[in-house]
Amino acid sequence: MMRKKSINLDQVLQISQQLILRSYDYLWLHTMLEQAANTQVSGSTLITGSSHALNGIQENCWNSAFNCSMHSQDLYYDFLCARRVLERAAGRFARCFIVMGYYIAYQDLSRSKISRETMIANVYYPIFQDGHHWEPPHSGSQWDGLGEIPEPVKALCQQAAAQKLLEYGTYYSEIRPRGTLFDLKGRTWAQVSQAERTAMGAARAADHNKLFQHRDSLEENKQILTEFVRFLYRHNVQPIVVITPFSPEYNRFILPDMRAGVLELLDAVPEDVHFVDFNQAEGLFTPADFMDTDHLSAAGAEKVSGILAELFGA
Repeated sequence: MMRKKSINLDQVLQISQQLILRSYDYLWLHTMLEQAANTQVSGSTLITGSSHALNGIQENCWNSAFNCSMHSQDLYYDFLCARRVLERAAGRFARCFIVMGYYIAYQDLSRSKISRETMIANVYYPIFQDGHHWEPPHSGSQWDGLGEIPEPVKALCQQAAAQKLLEYGTYYSEIRPRGTLFDLKGRTWAQVSQAERTAMGAARAADHNKLFQHRDSLEENKQILTEFVRFLYRHNVQPIVVITPFSPEYNRFILPDMRAGVLELLDAVPEDVHFVDFNQAEGLFTPADFMDTDHLSAAGAEKVSGILAELFGA
């Protein structure tokens, strides 16, 4: 009889480090969902949203906050995240921030070939077993290429990886530093010339403006947000929609109709929803508060989070 090869602690740590490198986004979101669902702290804060939430929220500004957002997360997966948490943590959460950009009203990851084959395949489907409109989806495995590993050992490796992420407590850390959408050649956003910032703002807004054509997605997102908000009310959780600050160079080129789409989205919800658009606050943010055209720096995130905590409770 052949004996199964045993794996020692050093190997567990080594494999867990490989998991972090190759499946960081999956591990982060999975870990946050589990931590949030198991919290025992009443009055906790839940955050869902896209990369604007990852960049724009500093969790330590609240007594107990869980950032269940991710790059390219649309409203459908925002709702799945909130449902996963609140169905297991009934009565523990006081508020839910739904953080978005103007384009979110028109976004559906499952109808984007690139997004579904990256984010859905590698993050959302492995967690939720739900590809939305992408059927049948295909998904990879974080264990591919790591050889034969017994299931109990896989559990230990994933626990070790999750624990490492929890030590940092926020998405961006020394193992995942903040990055920029554009090659700024080692400069900060504040150090980039005005002409360069304008060009990059126009390019980024143009990418987002392409989503405006998807009116069918807007209509479906109205239904999704309506169900999302009703779900939050049933669980006595305050819904708060937040548009994070964007650079003036980006706001200059985003279609006014895109902004109007967000208001149309909110108007379709019968229940009251708090709405904060930081782009209506002139002079509050400087270039130092941004990493690039529409993502905040750590300083900007602390500023936004402090304001939200003061407005809606910590």
